[in-house]
Amino acid sequence: MEKQISFSELEFRSKRKRTQKEVFFERMEKLVPLREWCEIILPYYYEDGNGRPPVRLEIMVKMYLVSQWYNLSDPQTEDMLNENLAARGYVGISGNAPDETTLCKFRGLLEKNGLNKAIFESFNTRLVEKKIMIREGTIVDATIIDAPESRKNKHSQKTPEMASTRKSNSHRYGMKAHIGVDSETGLVHSMAATAANVTDVEMAGAVVHGEESKVHGDAGFTGIERRVEIREKFQDGSGETEWLTNNHKNPPHLVCKLKEGVEFTINKKRGSVTTEEEKEQEKAKSRVRIKVEWAFAVIKHRFGFRKTRYRNLAKNENKLYMLFTLANVFRCSQMKLSTI
Repeated sequence: MEKQISFSELEFRSKRKRTQKEVFFERMEKLVPLREWCEIILPYYYEDGNGRPPVRLEIMVKMYLVSQWYNLSDPQTEDMLNENLAARGYVGISGNAPDETTLCKFRGLLEKNGLNKAIFESFNTRLVEKKIMIREGTIVDATIIDAPESRKNKHSQKTPEMASTRKSNSHRYGMKAHIGVDSETGLVHSMAATAANVTDVEMAGAVVHGEESKVHGDAGFTGIERRVEIREKFQDGSGETEWLTNNHKNPPHLVCKLKEGVEFTINKKRGSVTTEEEKEQEKAKSRVRIKVEWAFAVIKHRFGFRKTRYRNLAKNENKLYMLFTLANVFRCSQMKLSTI
C-alpha cells in the first residue's frame, strides 16, 4: 500500500530549488547497493516474534548511513530524521523516526558480527567485477585521527588503546587509519586501524593485496621492499630465500625472493633531496600519490570524522570500514557512474 503524502512533504517536493541534501541523497539512492547490503545483514537481524515487531531492515540501514554521512550521534540522527524532510524522504519514513536506542542496538549488531568489514569487502568485489577498480597499482598511506585526551571519566585516564605520536613537530594523540588505494581510480581496497604510534611501514603488508605491479608511498614507507610481510605477499614462488636486513640496527634475516616486475616507488625524505633533478623526480612521484589524500579528505571533511567517537579501537575500526565504503560510493558518484 502506498503511503499517504502529508501537506508539508507535498509542498517540500513542489518547491523549485532543491537543497544540497536532496541532491546528495538522490545520488546515493542510485549508487548504494542497498539490497546487497541488506542481504549481508539479514541473517543476523532480529526475527519477528513476541513483542514489538522489528523496524524494517532497509529503514535501519538507511538511518545508519545518514548517521555516517553526517557524523551524527544516535540522538542527533533521530532528531535529524524527525525534522529534516530530505533525510526523511531518503530513509522512507512518514511518522516518527526509529528512536536512538533502536539505532544503538543496530550499530552494536553490526559491530558484534563484523558486518561493516563484510560490506566493505563485498562492495570492493563488486567494483572489481565491474572493472571499476583496476588493482594494477596501489598507493599506501596513513592518517592520524585524534582522540580526546581528557581524563575526566570514571577511570581517570585517557582513551584506552590510543597512543601519542609526533607529526610535523606537533604532538598528536589518537589512532591511525592505514589504507591501500587503487592508483588509477583512487578507490580504497584495503584498510587497517592501529594506535597512532604504529609506524606506516609496519602496516604496509596489511594494505596491499599482492597482485600489484607498482606500489607507491611517501617517505614513511622507506624500506618497504625489505619487510618480511611484503616479501611474503610478493614472493616469486620459487621457494628461494635471501638474507636481508630492515636497517643497520637489526641483524640480517632470511626472506622470500621478490617476484620480477614489482616496482616500489617511494618518496625520499626531504633532507636527502638536494638537486633540481631529484626534486622533479619527487614531484612526479607525488602527482601519482596525491590520489590517496582524496579518501582521507572525504572521511574527515565531507563526512566529518576528524576525532574518534568511541573509546574502543575495534569500534572505531568498524566505523572506518563503513566510512571508506561510503567514500568509495562517493568517489563513484564523482566518476559520473549512474549505477554500480
